[in-house]
Amino acid sequence: MGPATTPSAPSGPNPVNTRGAKSGTNGKRAATRGAKVAVVAGEPASKRALRSQGRKTMRKLLDAAMVVFARRGYHAARVDDIVKVARTSHGTFYLYFSNKEDLLRALVGEAGEVVAALDDGLGPVGPDAAGWQELRAWMERFSEAWQRYAPVLRAWTDLVMSDPELGAQAHAAAGGVARTLAARIDGAGPHPGVDPNAAAEAVVAMVDRFHQLRQFAGEPVDASALDTLTTMVHRALFGGGPPPAYVLSGEGTDGTGPKGTDGTGPKGTDGTGPKGADGTGARETGWR
Repeated sequence: MGPATTPSAPSGPNPVNTRGAKSGTNGKRAATRGAKVAVVAGEPASKRALRSQGRKTMRKLLDAAMVVFARRGYHAARVDDIVKVARTSHGTFYLYFSNKEDLLRALVGEAGEVVAALDDGLGPVGPDAAGWQELRAWMERFSEAWQRYAPVLRAWTDLVMSDPELGAQAHAAAGGVARTLAARIDGAGPHPGVDPNAAAEAVVAMVDRFHQLRQFAGEPVDASALDTLTTMVHRALFGGGPPPAYVLSGEGTDGTGPKGTDGTGPKGTDGTGPKGADGTGARETGWR
């Protein structure tokens, strides 16, 4: 019986080691790919460029949040409430926002842009009918922005003291509106004893609180209310007189109403009547 022999080791590379090396390489590549995916997925979509469908989904979540904030208030609102109104999932929510606070910041940024647009939306305001109309158009845009973003503005106000970033956004937005109005007040001529900046801030605060009061009372901020606010500010700070004649007569802001599209009616085809053949009389206070 011959001596026992020991099988020689394979001359090529160890198959196990080769697979291990490949596995390690593939593992590193997979880890790298995973890290890249994690970076993208971990960043809320609100901070990334979105395609059309993504923008629609985010818009749906933002609108749903405003509904929930209006019903429950910001502090009581939950992500669960928002996704139910939006008819989407928690997973979808967290693709777009890190949390409720992140969503609020997106809404605040959007509201801030709308409010900032008011800065450029107010032209020179004179004491005449054109000046009243300029101020009235600006007042309406202010009102529309306030009513659309009322839930956000309330949450914004609640958090400005505890969140420096939101506080800075609020200060910049409100300050821009007040500065523009102050410039228009200053440009309207000297006002002895009136600081244009203080007057502008008082007007912004008054309009804001007026909307809050009407909302609390369940009363609308309608055209008549905006006409009144406009006339008060126009007379007090721009030297204006009574509002234009079509406002006094109850017509719409475009001069239409019960009297007819040309402003005629019971008073006569030329707009005259009991006040006098030339349209004058005891109530002749508006511009013609």
